[in-house]
Amino acid sequence: MMLFEMIYRGFFPIFHAWFTLFIAAACVQRSFQQSTNVSKALHRLMNDDGSKLRPYYGGPPVHVDLGLEVERLGDISAASMDFSLTMYLREYWHDPRLANNLTSHLILQGQDVDMVWSPDIFFINEKSAKIHEVTYNNKLIYILPNGSVSMSMRLSATLACHMSLEYFPMDSQTCKIEMSSYAYNTDEMTLHLSDEDVIIDRNMEIPGFELLDFKVKNRIMSYSTGQIRGHFNICEIRLEFERQMQAYLLTVYIPSCLLVTIAWLSFWIDARAAPARITLGITTVLTVTTMTSGILERLPIVTYAKAIDIWLAACLLFVFLCLLEYAWANYLVVLEQRRIKKRKSLRSMKKKETANSEDMNLDACSETIEIEYLTERHLTALRLDKMSRYLFPVIFVLFNLIYWPYYLYKGDVILLSKFGNN
Repeated sequence: MMLFEMIYRGFFPIFHAWFTLFIAAACVQRSFQQSTNVSKALHRLMNDDGSKLRPYYGGPPVHVDLGLEVERLGDISAASMDFSLTMYLREYWHDPRLANNLTSHLILQGQDVDMVWSPDIFFINEKSAKIHEVTYNNKLIYILPNGSVSMSMRLSATLACHMSLEYFPMDSQTCKIEMSSYAYNTDEMTLHLSDEDVIIDRNMEIPGFELLDFKVKNRIMSYSTGQIRGHFNICEIRLEFERQMQAYLLTVYIPSCLLVTIAWLSFWIDARAAPARITLGITTVLTVTTMTSGILERLPIVTYAKAIDIWLAACLLFVFLCLLEYAWANYLVVLEQRRIKKRKSLRSMKKKETANSEDMNLDACSETIEIEYLTERHLTALRLDKMSRYLFPVIFVLFNLIYWPYYLYKGDVILLSKFGNN
């Protein structure tokens, strides 16, 4: 028994070491064999001139499924009529030439992705775009053993978006992401994009806008120029945005209302205080004009009036009418002084012709009564100011009762019609 135990303790560690070494050598050999197979596959792809041709060349079209995940939606600019976004674009297709006997998928990165054929997808409404390269080129290709290929890339793009600004800033806009093949028509390549393949966070924070909904549409566009004719698949994503007008309420509507109200203070200032009323009127007019020019600098020049243009024009008209009202009141003051001066001169001439003291007292009373009668019969500056204190606010309130329901209701109707048509 002791002999058996001595043999076991002496030979078991040696046997265990040799067995472990054998297993490690087998794993290394298998890994080396797989690495050799991968190297051979890459070498075959690099030296295959036909790899640049589309799959099934001369036969049926290759079917490409698209996928898109929006990581960030940037600024939606009304001035340049475009919007920016960062996204992951994914493409899936099958290439039987890439079928191999590897036990796992093959990954190509960086410049290696150019070894195999890939769809020539481009954005129809693109203004500028770039593939991210920090810290490595954000583009890769997965090749499965059965020849299925998946390509993914991370890119940022600025896309054109035609906007209708008639109801600005109570408007909603529809922006599109349109993708198509640049060279292959439907006889050579078909594209498809489904709702499940589009990932966009509806609660994404967008400066100045809110994402209401998005819809996917696949359509065909006919193209013909010279010898190039055909139908091309277009995959379209429609993004419905609604503008947030809280900022415009705080920076445009409320300040302009306050300026109009300040202009009404001139009706409580004596019409004979010319410096105060002129300063107040001109200041409010210039302030509204400056506010209007500042808004127009951030918007494109269009051939129609926007909702904010109507509002600012109305505010400018109100403060300008306040200034005109003072001009009228000042004119009435001058007329009133002329009438009184003329009557006084006439009465003084009559006083010189009358020697009787009783007649003089009677004439003095008569003069006072006549001046008061003329004041009541004619429109005076004080009476004009009293009328304006009530007339201007009433008209401004009536304008608001027409302006806000019209544009808010019209904006909702247009938004509902867009959803219905889409």
